Amino acid sequence: MFKSIRTRSAVLFTLAAAAASLAAGLIGILNTVSGFRSDFETSVYSTFTEDMKQQLTSAANAVSIPDQPDGGAGVVINETGPDNVENLKNIVNAHADELGLRTYAEFCILDRNGAVVYSSRGSSAVEASDVTADALAGEEAFSNRLTAEFSDYALPLMSGDSVRYIIYIKDTMSVQHAVTSGLRSSLLLSVLLSAAAALVFGILISRSILAPVKTLSAQIRKTAEGERAVLSAAERSDELGELAGALIYLTSSVRKKSEKKLTEQTKIAAILQNMSDGIMVFDSKGKLTLINIEAKKLLNRKYVDDITFNRFFKEINADITLEELQYAPPEDSAEREITINDLTLQFSFAPVSKDDKDGDVIVILHDVTKHERLERARRDFVADVSHELRTPLTVIKSYADILADTPDAEPEVRTRFLDTISSETDRMTKIISDLLTLSKLDENANYTRPDDDIDIRSMLEGLAERLELTARKKEQTITYTPINDVPHIIGDRDGLERVFTNIISNALKYTPTGGEINIFSSKVYNDIIVKVSDNGIGIPKDQLPNIFDRFYRVDKARSRDKGGTGLGLAIAKQTLESAFHGKISIASELNKGTDVTVTIPAPKR
Repeated sequence: MFKSIRTRSAVLFTLAAAAASLAAGLIGILNTVSGFRSDFETSVYSTFTEDMKQQLTSAANAVSIPDQPDGGAGVVINETGPDNVENLKNIVNAHADELGLRTYAEFCILDRNGAVVYSSRGSSAVEASDVTADALAGEEAFSNRLTAEFSDYALPLMSGDSVRYIIYIKDTMSVQHAVTSGLRSSLLLSVLLSAAAALVFGILISRSILAPVKTLSAQIRKTAEGERAVLSAAERSDELGELAGALIYLTSSVRKKSEKKLTEQTKIAAILQNMSDGIMVFDSKGKLTLINIEAKKLLNRKYVDDITFNRFFKEINADITLEELQYAPPEDSAEREITINDLTLQFSFAPVSKDDKDGDVIVILHDVTKHERLERARRDFVADVSHELRTPLTVIKSYADILADTPDAEPEVRTRFLDTISSETDRMTKIISDLLTLSKLDENANYTRPDDDIDIRSMLEGLAERLELTARKKEQTITYTPINDVPHIIGDRDGLERVFTNIISNALKYTPTGGEINIFSSKVYNDIIVKVSDNGIGIPKDQLPNIFDRFYRVDKARSRDKGGTGLGLAIAKQTLESAFHGKISIASELNKGTDVTVTIPAPKR
C-alpha cells in the first residue's frame, strides 16, 4: 500500500504516537473511573453501611446483628419497634451529603415485595436489577461495573428470616460520566495532536534520512542510462554515509568496467567491419547475428535479414549443416570452397561452445579468386612452356636423328635439315630470352631501371622507317603521325622500343596484304599517348580479357607459323607497368581491325 519509505516512516511515527497517546488516555480514564468506583465503594461499605447498622441498632432497640464474617447478611430489626421507615429515612438522610443524595444519587426504601415505600426523588418504582433481586433474597448487594450506566446498592433489613425493608441507593454516575466524557474529548484531542506532531516529525526525519538516498538513486539512474553523473553524498558518519560510499565505489567501478567493455566492443566491431576477410556469425539456432561489410560485398547481398545457416549453405551447395558443426569435436574444423558470382570463396567454419552447450558459429570468408587464377596461370604457364619447348626440341631431335641415320644424304637435304634445326634453335632461344625478360620484370624490386633519355617521337619514326620494308613485302602501308609535341622521358630505352616493336610487328603480322598500319603520338593532359591502329583480322571480344596472358594466342597454329611465342604482349604490359608506370589497352573488332593504346605518364616539369 505504502511503497515510499518516507510515507511508511511517517505513518509509523504517527501510529506510534497516536497509540501511545491513546494508551495514556485510556489509562487515565481507567484510573479516574476506578477512583470514582473506589470512592463510592468506600463511602458505601466503609462508612455508610457500618454507621447505618449501628444507628439502626440503637434506634430500634430490638435489633440484633448476627456475627457474619463475610458481611453479606442484612440487618435484623424488630417489626414492633418504632416507625422504622421514618427512622430509616432519617438515618439515610444523615448521610445524604456523603452519599451524594442531594446531587446525583437517589435513596429509596423498598418493602419486602420490592415496592417503593419512600423515594428521595419521588420515584414510584425501582428498575429491577441483580442488586434488588439479591436484596429480596436477603443478600447485601452492590453493582459498580465500569461500563454500566449507573451504580446501585441494596441493603436488606431482616425481620427474622424474612426481608422487612430494603435500603436502595442508586448512583446515576453523572459526575463520572461527565468526567469520562471530558477525558474522552481530551484523549481524542491529545491523540490528534500527537498524530499531527508525529506526522510532521516523521516526515522531517524521513526526509533527512531519505534525501541523500534519493539523490544517490537519481545519480545512479543517470549513470545507468549512460550519462556521466558524478555521485556525491552528504558527509555522514552513520549507515547512510557508508551506503553512499559503497554505492559511489560500486558505480565508479561499474562505469569503468562498462567504459572498458564498450571500448573493447568498439575496437572489435571496427576490426570486424574493416577486415579484408568476410565475417559471418550465427547463433545456436542458426540465425545470422553479425555480418561485416566485406562479407556482404563478397556475397553480393545487401539484404541479409533472411539468412539462416542451413538454408543459406544449402543454397550455395556447401554440403554442411549447423548440427554437424555443433556435434563435431572442438578441435575439428571445416572448410568449403564455393564459386559465387564468378568469385571463388573459401568458407572456414569455427564453432564456439558455451559451457558445454551449443554456441555460436563463426564463418570466415576468404576471396581466393586471385589465388586460384594465379595457381591456374602457373599450371598453364608450366604446360605452355613445356609445350613451346617440346615442339622445337622434337623437330631438332627428329632432324638430327635423320641426319645421323643418313650420313650420305644429298647436300641439299642436309642443308634444309640444318636450316630447320637452326631455325628451331633460334625459336627456343627467343622463348628462353623472353622468359628471362619476364622473370626480370616480375622481380620488380630487383629491377634496375636505366636512366636513358628517350625521345618517343624519334623512336617511333625510326621504327616506322625500319619496318617499312617488311610492310612493302605484303603491299602494306605504315604511317606515323605525330599529333602534337611529345616530351622526352627518362627510362629503359631498349625496353620501351621492344614494346613498340612488338605492337607494330603484331599489326603487320595480322593485317592482310594491302592493309594499313597507322601510328599516332600525342600529349593529352599529363599523359603521353601512343596508338597503333590496323585494319587486320581483329580479335574476338570473348578473348580480349586473356590477350595479355603468357603464351596466350588467339589462333595458336597460325601464330606459331608466324613465329610468335605468345609472350610479346605479356612482356609489353609488364614492361610498361614496371619500368614506366604506364598501361596498355586493346580495342578490337573481329575482321575490322585492332587499336592498341599505350599510356605513359608525362614527366613533371
